[in-house]
Order: sequence, then structure tokens, then C-alpha cells
Amino acid sequence: MNALKKLFELRMSLDNYERDMGFDQLSEVEKSVLEFIMHTKNANITAITKEQYFAKYSLSTIKRAVGVLLSEDIIIATQSTADRRAMVLTYNK
Repeated sequence: MNALKKLFELRMSLDNYERDMGFDQLSEVEKSVLEFIMHTKNANITAITKEQYFAKYSLSTIKRAVGVLLSEDIIIATQSTADRRAMVLTYNK
């Protein structure tokens, strides 16, 4: 039972951090995609879908989350210099 209490405390703490950063209006998948992008160099949709954590989400869900983050100007997409077909996603500071 103590482990569940600690888990809830962590969730509350995370919620506070997200609110402080202004990300509390994003869906859970949007927040997860944003965190992945911030954590991963040369992040793109393919890299997101290959990450085991995102296996529970469909490609369309990932694309929709990226679309929301782009439309809200939270992230930006630039063409990869290594692969012109890929768009590199980065946090828009």
C-alpha cells in the first residue's frame, strides 16, 4: 500500500510541474510525445513509434499529437540534413 501512496505523490508532483510549465492542457499522449522530443536528439515520428513506450498508441494517434504540438507552436519541424524525407522535431523554446 505504501508503494501506491508514493506513486500517487509522484503523479501529483508531475501534475504540478506540468501546470507550472503550461502543459496541463495537453493530453497524456501529447505530453509524452513532447517529453520524448525534448529528451531525444533528432526526434521524428518514426523514432517515436519505435520507442517501446509508444507501442500502445497507433501511428495516427502519434501523428495527431505531433500535429497538435506543431499547431500550438510548442514544437517545430525542420527537414533532416541526414535524410531529406524525415522531419526533425524539436522543442520551440
